[in-house]
Amino acid sequence: MIFSPIFSLRRRARFAVRSSVAVVALLSLALGTTAFAADAATASISPFINKDTLAVVRVNLDNADFDQLTKTVDGIAATALKNVGYDAASIAKVDAELSKTFAALAQDGQAELAQLRAEFGASEAFLVVQSSKGEGAALLIPIANLKDAQLETLTANVKTAAQARGLAAAVYQKSFLVVASDLKAFGAYYKKFEPSENRKIESFFKENDRALVAAYCGTLRLRPFLDVATEGQTQLLLTAVAPRSVRDALEIFDTTFVDARLTVDAGTLSSRLVFRFNAPVDSGKMLAAIQKIVDDVAQANFKVDDASALEKQFNVVPLRRAIWRGQVRSFLPKQNGAELVADYDLAQEFKKGSGVGPFVVAAAAVAYFTTQNAAGSNAYDAVEIDYEFDEAEAETAEPQTETDATAE
Repeated sequence: MIFSPIFSLRRRARFAVRSSVAVVALLSLALGTTAFAADAATASISPFINKDTLAVVRVNLDNADFDQLTKTVDGIAATALKNVGYDAASIAKVDAELSKTFAALAQDGQAELAQLRAEFGASEAFLVVQSSKGEGAALLIPIANLKDAQLETLTANVKTAAQARGLAAAVYQKSFLVVASDLKAFGAYYKKFEPSENRKIESFFKENDRALVAAYCGTLRLRPFLDVATEGQTQLLLTAVAPRSVRDALEIFDTTFVDARLTVDAGTLSSRLVFRFNAPVDSGKMLAAIQKIVDDVAQANFKVDDASALEKQFNVVPLRRAIWRGQVRSFLPKQNGAELVADYDLAQEFKKGSGVGPFVVAAAAVAYFTTQNAAGSNAYDAVEIDYEFDEAEAETAEPQTETDATAE
């Protein structure tokens, strides 16, 4: 039967859900992006927020809408079939079968998510960074309401995932599971930290409480961050290596940037990223600087001197340069007053015929997780190294208090 290869995916897809949701969810919780909230959302990490907090990211797995996701993917599949020339009758026939598969996957996904919630307890995690220098950076998983068995399971798995990435994990104040590069530095920093209200952060997370991923960044200046990353060599590198367009963009960003806001909706496979500047003229200058960077890269990568004899003969280099420039510019943010806004909707991209690339990447990711989680394997069969530390190991200049990141 011509459609049998599609139907044969059902068993594999279900297996991918069952074997991979745990891995993806845990890595999202243990080492993924995160965000922040207010009354309901930010209250859980209020000890780590004040008026100067640079960035907060939240991942909330309870907002993973599998029913909406399957409807979105079903629509994308129908669009893809139409784009490659299937007639209406064939599309309807394939779509009827795919709908059954997607419905089964949605049911499996919801069941697996419920099982994960019952086993691990936690369904959201937060990444907090206090300044452009990276101070206080840590992944925080609220654990105050977890049962003992859930906490034990979650802690063991997060430690294993953290260890594999050169990080450390420990329980903090009996309320948070913390993942950081240096737990001693984490404890010392937050011992002196003074929490306070941050209305911008609270407002943003309250408005986007249903997003799978929500992230807020404010008062960011890139130069201090680059100085840390380059060990104080930022100016030398900018002068010696970076083109003028990069230096201009950095200057505009550092003097006019207000904040950035990101939301991701897994159900609709859509995302929205907004960069806000002091005024429309500033966002316009920033967009022009980014476009100039794109043009400079095109000019550098597509040179007549580097072209083949055939390209030189037919003068193809300018055409290649123009095509590359146009493709990249099409993904740049659009100016909307004082904002630069980047919207991405996979379903809409497919309707425009430009969504094949991301779809292939997504399919490859599913295939990868399927092969990495073959029957009988266990993603967490690793030797556990205890990252919790006692007070003797965690000594600082000041006496230890309950606010230190010591193991509970």
